[in-house]
Amino acid sequence: MQDKKMLPIIGIQHRHDVRPFTEEEVRFEIDMCIGCDRCMRACPVPMSSTVTIADLNKATITDDVPAHVARFTDECVMCGSCVPVCPVDNHRDLLMLSLKQRLGISWDGQVDMNRIFNYLPPGWNVPGLLNRLREQPMFNDPRLIPDNYLLHLVATSKLLTLLPGAVILNEGEYGRALYLILEGHIELFSAGADGQQLLVAILRPGEYLGEHGMMTGQPRNATARTQTAAVVLEVPEQVMQRLMEIVPAVQTFFEKLSTIRSLEAILKNMTLFQDVSDIDIRQLAEQAEVGHFERDEYLFGEESDRKPAREMLHVLLDGFVKVSRITQAGTGRNKTDERIIAYRQRGDYFAGGLDLLGDGRSVTVRAITRARAAKVPHQALLTLFARYPEVGYRFQARSQQYVEAAAAAQTTTFDLLKQDNTETMQVRSDPAARAGLRALVGGGVIEGTEVLVIDLEKCIHCNECEEACARRHGHSRMNRKGMVIGNISIATACRQCQDPVCMLCSRAGIARHPSGEVYITDSCIGCGICAERCPYDNISIMTLEDEIGVEDDTSMSLQRFGSFFTKGSGKERGRKMLPMAQSQAAPGPLSTHLPVDPVSEMRKKVAIKCDLCAGYENQACVQACPTGAAFRVQPTQFFGSTEGILRQRTV
Repeated sequence: MQDKKMLPIIGIQHRHDVRPFTEEEVRFEIDMCIGCDRCMRACPVPMSSTVTIADLNKATITDDVPAHVARFTDECVMCGSCVPVCPVDNHRDLLMLSLKQRLGISWDGQVDMNRIFNYLPPGWNVPGLLNRLREQPMFNDPRLIPDNYLLHLVATSKLLTLLPGAVILNEGEYGRALYLILEGHIELFSAGADGQQLLVAILRPGEYLGEHGMMTGQPRNATARTQTAAVVLEVPEQVMQRLMEIVPAVQTFFEKLSTIRSLEAILKNMTLFQDVSDIDIRQLAEQAEVGHFERDEYLFGEESDRKPAREMLHVLLDGFVKVSRITQAGTGRNKTDERIIAYRQRGDYFAGGLDLLGDGRSVTVRAITRARAAKVPHQALLTLFARYPEVGYRFQARSQQYVEAAAAAQTTTFDLLKQDNTETMQVRSDPAARAGLRALVGGGVIEGTEVLVIDLEKCIHCNECEEACARRHGHSRMNRKGMVIGNISIATACRQCQDPVCMLCSRAGIARHPSGEVYITDSCIGCGICAERCPYDNISIMTLEDEIGVEDDTSMSLQRFGSFFTKGSGKERGRKMLPMAQSQAAPGPLSTHLPVDPVSEMRKKVAIKCDLCAGYENQACVQACPTGAAFRVQPTQFFGSTEGILRQRTV
């Protein structure tokens, strides 16, 4: 194997901290391999059936890489299914990572020009198409984004030719595709207070839309309709993500844009910044730095190594965080040194590590869902205070205003930007109510958009909800047992989160309907990455080979079914034939241009999860409940105050 400069590794966002092997480690692992092919049999990538371990070993240590091995290497999703089955404890996933790095980026290779020619509108040519793409602000530097990358972008996207009046996206619907305007004019509308559509803007060639949904996963914030005949490039989320990995400057462009817009909207709604001009608000937002925080990650803390700079303003852009304070060891919640005092959400803020919306004292803040926060620098605030002295006075006054609200913040999720919160909050609450709120927030229930709940006073434990789900889908996608709050049980089933962390799939094996249902697509190969990322264990992986051989012993079937939900995500179980057991895996957005071999695309595994019975007129679990105990709710509307729901259920 010749010495080569190692190229960037892409497509492994879920394992961003992994380290490739050195050349010595690669040779050691190859020498240890006994050639049993167990790793290839365990691999969920359908094409693995055409590759032997001997092919991979040779390609890993030599420059002889056959085309089918190179394609398999590119399609490898680094799920790690190959590791636990190896009898000599080899790390085949890290060997694949080294091979990926040596082969480099597939977008540096040849483009399927026939696919592009078939897309081009009449009278267009490739140079003209590239010139129109270069009008986009994120693509205007050919040194960062060569023509070959743009051609790959087009080959894996859809070039839409639209007539006047065509709707591209609807406000309130979910979607993560990005739309680049190449020709024509697009009108943006937003619903007013009376429900009428108000014209917000008219977009022209060189502009784009859909970036809000792509970056945040939130519903579209406007309706887009063509004003004239138009040509628009629809770029799938996975394709845009691949370009962002290859060219980080593109990701920086969109992240900065998303941060400024989100922060502007929040600051304008904060009473602290009342009467501050739009220009000054935008300048403040432009100076902010955005931070991305995973579940349980600290935003800042009371300790000296985590304490933020004085008067540093933290504004939550997305997600939920837990506000706590260090107490004497063993005296906090669950005998820890942590005492939870509040929960905060989008639009809430902290200054200098102080809880200005609580008692104004130093606190520790940690994410309980995936969160995004903007940090406004100390100097930017001082400049604003000098220009608007009343803003500085409001910061000082707000600390006093919320002293009495600190205790009530333990039991209610409320809009902290309103002035009259202290009038509606209760000063104290019982421990059960506080525990209920912690379960709702800490357990991620309020992050969901559709949650299956069961009224335990009505439930007769007949399991008909689970059986109805199994009859409809081949396997039950839910378990009626789950978190209990008062007399309400939160069933173990997908909650259709506002910002699903599971939706990280290069094959688009998991997607979201415009109406919000998260579902498994025909492109799923059962790699298990979505199941690993789901913090609530609501996705499971089925081995389709086991579907044909169903046990005759009823007790064994029940035992396997019960363990399906109790042993965690990623465990493989079989019960009865799934509808997709004999189907091929559809290509993902990044490989639609590649030839399909029926044998190599036969899937081995598939993920299963609740999708709210999308495509059916009703939800099987709710429809089948004989007592009406099972029903679906929107958490923020149904639960509201934890104290209220517990009081209603216990009276």
